[in-house]
Amino acid sequence: MRGKEKGIIKIWALFAVFCFLFIINMGITMDISPTQRMWLILDICVLVISIILIIKNGLPSKRYILISLFFSVLVFISYLGISIFSSSKGFLVTFLSSLATLHIFEKYNNLEIKIINRKTTKAIVVSTGIGIFVGAILGTVNVLFMMSSNVPDFNITFSCFLVSLSPAIYEEMALRTFLFAFCVYLLHGNIDSKGKQFVCYFMMIIPHVMIHTPEQFIINPINGIMNILLLTLLYGLPFALLQRKRDLTSAMVAHGLVDVIRFSFFGLPF
Repeated sequence: MRGKEKGIIKIWALFAVFCFLFIINMGITMDISPTQRMWLILDICVLVISIILIIKNGLPSKRYILISLFFSVLVFISYLGISIFSSSKGFLVTFLSSLATLHIFEKYNNLEIKIINRKTTKAIVVSTGIGIFVGAILGTVNVLFMMSSNVPDFNITFSCFLVSLSPAIYEEMALRTFLFAFCVYLLHGNIDSKGKQFVCYFMMIIPHVMIHTPEQFIINPINGIMNILLLTLLYGLPFALLQRKRDLTSAMVAHGLVDVIRFSFFGLPF
C-alpha cells in the first residue's frame, strides 16, 4: 500500500477515535458540561499531536516562531481577565500547534495556507475587507438565529473585541489550520485527488463543529446531526474556504467579527 493511501487511512482512523471519544464523553456525568469536555478533549488531541510533530520534525524558521508567539500572546491576553487556566491553555495550544503547522507548511509550501495572501498593503486591505464582509453577513445570520430564543440588547464594548481574539486566532489556527496541515503531513504533501481534497476539508470543519454539539445529541441525536450540518454550512465551510482560497487573515477577521457581533447582542460567553 502506497504511503499516501496509508495517509488517508490514518486520517479516517484518527477521526474514528475522535468519534469514539465524542460518544463516550456524552455518557459521563461531571460538573463540567459535555460540550466543555469535548473542547478540552480536542485541545488535548491537538496538543499531543503538535508535541509529537515538533519532536519528530523540529521547529520552523525563526520568523515563524515569532509569528506563533505573537498569535499565542494575543490569545493569552484575550482571556486573561476571565480565567488564567483558559488563557494559559489557549496560549500553549496555539503556540505549539502554530509551530507544528508552520513547519509543515515550510516543507510543503505548495499547499500552505498563507497567513496573508501577499506581503503588500493592498493584499492586507483586501483580506481584511473580505473578512469583514463575510463576518458581517455570518454574524448577522447568527444573531437572527439566536433571536428566536433570546431578546438581544446591543451593547458593544472593548471586551467584545478583546475576547473575540480567542476564537479568531486560537480556533482558526489550532482547531482548523493545524488539522489541515496534519492531513498534508500524513498525505506527504500529495493532495492530488477529489477524495484527498474532501478529507482535508472534512477535517478542517467537522471536528471543530462537533465539539459545539454534545448537548444537542444528548437531547435528540437528530437535532445533533442537524446542528452539525447547519454549523458546517453557515460557519465551518465559509471559514475553511477563506483559508484555502484566500488566507488565514481573512478567516480570522471573519470569525472574530462573527463573535464580536454575537457578544455585542448577547453578552460575553461567561
